[in-house]
Amino acid sequence: MKRGSVILIFLIILSKTYGQQSPVNQLGSEQFNELTGENTGVLLDVRTKSEFKNGHIPDAGNLNFYALDFRKKLILLPRNQPIYLYCNTGYRSEKAAEILIENGYTDVYNLQHGIMEWELINLPVIVEPDASPDIDNKMTPERYHAILASGSPVFFDFYAPWCGPCRKMMPMIDSLMVEYHPEIQMHKVNVDASKKLVKELKLVGVPFLVLLNRGEIAFSKNGSITRNELTSLFDQAIINHKKSLVVTYKE
Repeated sequence: MKRGSVILIFLIILSKTYGQQSPVNQLGSEQFNELTGENTGVLLDVRTKSEFKNGHIPDAGNLNFYALDFRKKLILLPRNQPIYLYCNTGYRSEKAAEILIENGYTDVYNLQHGIMEWELINLPVIVEPDASPDIDNKMTPERYHAILASGSPVFFDFYAPWCGPCRKMMPMIDSLMVEYHPEIQMHKVNVDASKKLVKELKLVGVPFLVLLNRGEIAFSKNGSITRNELTSLFDQAIINHKKSLVVTYKE
């Protein structure tokens, strides 16, 4: 399959997944940039300090969503100014926006697809001098496409260290990597360490799971999955791959 076709399929899948309604005022990256650029209101990054240092929107403050005192500090924000919230994918910041709304705030906005989309369209990001880039499970575009070219069934688990559902599935993914080796190539891809690939594939959320056979997408999903679902998919992929080898051999 051509590289452009694979990327197009990713975009279609993601547009369907993220086109859902939310009670929070959601903004796309360009509108978020326009409004925050007017220098009115509070711009708040609700990620961890490490995530913030590795790339944040200019003039943003930082308040860690996972901190025990997060809610207490969040509702100290001024009520007479617009509040603009963001995180990596829009999930944590949306939850923060809901907390504010529950506490009487009315002028609250969320960067719907987070800084992942912001960076995707080349809007400005500041990396702090003391940032420590994440390199675990880094996947370059070159390696990714070389894996696809191998022709064998391959499964990619696009995850992030800060993603709760991703962490919950990790032990299961690790065990399946051993169980299905070498019939299914399985690769964990840390989106924080693989930003060039994330940008090329236009990913805006994790976890993103995709199974490909001979370069064609056989299955993909945003969100968690069970072990039984995955083993059924893998078993069928192995059967289909063996059938395709027989057909190729006969031809």
